[in-house]
Amino acid sequence: MDDRTRLYVSGFIAATIAYVTTVLAFAGRFAIFEWIAFVIAFLVVFVGFDRFVVWLESQE
Repeated sequence: MDDRTRLYVSGFIAATIAYVTTVLAFAGRFAIFEWIAFVIAFLVVFVGFDRFVVWLESQE
């Protein structure tokens, strides 16, 4: 597994744990569809930021 894949996996796991604990602490329930929406939004932002960093590094 390369560094970029490990970064994606660890970021996904950390975001999921943070989301689940926050939702359970404040709402007291877990909705799978809200979690799926969060995962999609998180991955879009995460991949977008990663591509932006790669693009910036290529400009140097």
